[in-house]
Amino acid sequence: MRDAATDKAQIRRLLHDQIEAIWGAGRCELVDANYADDVVDHMPVPGQPTGREALKDVVAAFRTALPDLRMTLHGTIACGDRGVDFWTLEGTHLGELFGTPPTGRPVRFSGIDMIGVRDGRIRDLWHVEEMLHFHRQLGLDDAAFGTPTAAAPAPPDATYDPGSGARVPDPAALTEREQRNLALARRHIEELWAKGRLELASEIYAPDVVDRNPAPGQRPGVDGITDVLAWLRESVPDLRMRIEEYVVDGDLAADRWVMTGTHDGAPLMGLPARGRRFTINGMDVVRFGADGRITDVWHAEEFAQLRAQIV
Repeated sequence: MRDAATDKAQIRRLLHDQIEAIWGAGRCELVDANYADDVVDHMPVPGQPTGREALKDVVAAFRTALPDLRMTLHGTIACGDRGVDFWTLEGTHLGELFGTPPTGRPVRFSGIDMIGVRDGRIRDLWHVEEMLHFHRQLGLDDAAFGTPTAAAPAPPDATYDPGSGARVPDPAALTEREQRNLALARRHIEELWAKGRLELASEIYAPDVVDRNPAPGQRPGVDGITDVLAWLRESVPDLRMRIEEYVVDGDLAADRWVMTGTHDGAPLMGLPARGRRFTINGMDVVRFGADGRITDVWHAEEFAQLRAQIV
């Protein structure tokens, strides 16, 4: 019988292979070895077919367009049958990529992946990349994200429970510290972000918290993070989030969510409000300090898709 330590080691190997070997070194033969025949990419590139060959094609497309592509793996999380990695991709855009001709520009953007493992192979894959940052670096979009404002009031609906359907780890499989961190991670995303309770920011974040993936022009520290939330809530007063899943490992926790809303408030990403609805996915990874406050945040949102939906 396999033990939890063995399962965690196997998941970490799959995550390292995914980022460092397959994407970083172009070893696409590992796709067949590491992914199930019926692997499901739950967030495919638009027009991408399903299956392992499609995954190989996406890797090949990026590595052809960015021949000096480099991947930096910042960390991994393993919990139960789930794994999470968070990374940064760098390279020079020297070839066509999904219809965009080469620009010769350097690019750098980050992303987060979540995998579901069965029988030693990846069966499910969720991933979000900072494509808005990528587009800006290619000169396709240079609009500011938003303008700092006072946050809109939190939704008054007392029945709104953004985490009620979330998949959570088995508490019996978590240490006491991990159980604490899961509760804190839920408070972070469900209360501060989903309900807009900005007054909790100083309790949830360490004073010197570092946002590892800041928005363009974002201020450092707690103020910068709450600026982004204020921008969103001023632009999208009916913003709602549905938390899909949590994964916890030591002092790291990850979440996966869906955000919906109507852009009928302040301008967003340089665009005036036209009353258009949007739905996007996102993921977060946070690190907790000894006092239970968040010291580091990595996050990726489909803001490029949001912009496309509100144009």
